[in-house]
Amino acid sequence: MITMLIVDDHPIVLEGTKNLFQENEDIIVDTESDATHVIQRIKDKPYDIYLIDINMPLENGINLARSIKAIQSNASIILYTGDDTTDYYPLILERKIEGILAKTASKEQILRTVRAIANGEIVLPQNFLDFLDNRFKLQDAKLDIHLNEKEKKILRLIAEGHTNKAIAIELNIPQRTTERYLTQLFSLLNVDSRTEAVNLAERMNLL
Repeated sequence: MITMLIVDDHPIVLEGTKNLFQENEDIIVDTESDATHVIQRIKDKPYDIYLIDINMPLENGINLARSIKAIQSNASIILYTGDDTTDYYPLILERKIEGILAKTASKEQILRTVRAIANGEIVLPQNFLDFLDNRFKLQDAKLDIHLNEKEKKILRLIAEGHTNKAIAIELNIPQRTTERYLTQLFSLLNVDSRTEAVNLAERMNLL
């Protein structure tokens, strides 16, 4: 028998999601519309699986998932979202979330995911492999990139919004030299713009 708590602040969505399981006797479902009540509630009655809406006004699903894990380490969390699920793939690794489902997922897909996770299995979209591949490539790239202090300072100045002229003044070098440094830096990072350079540097903790 699988016990599950569905947490969603939209009553219609909450009821509709619960109804998906009504013909499945192996899954017992309870609901909660106020995320701030969940922690106190599960102290007396923990569940096997928590299907949690990510975007809730009083307590977002990501923080709630972390709080549940803190008091119930064996809990399995499935995030439920109306957004693009790929935006939350890092959470599966970083927060040890067991699964993620789109609110547009079919009944069969939802049931299959819940049962698989209850059995200790992993069910992930095929494009999650692309996410992992890109993540590993980024990690490999990080090992090959070594910035000197001047390059790091230029990156920090770019991140702060300094113009080429302002960077030249800050470093006490000609503006043409600054532009040459930027060209070399973009080439080293394999990017084409200031924004890409800053975003990559932040992801790789180069700043």
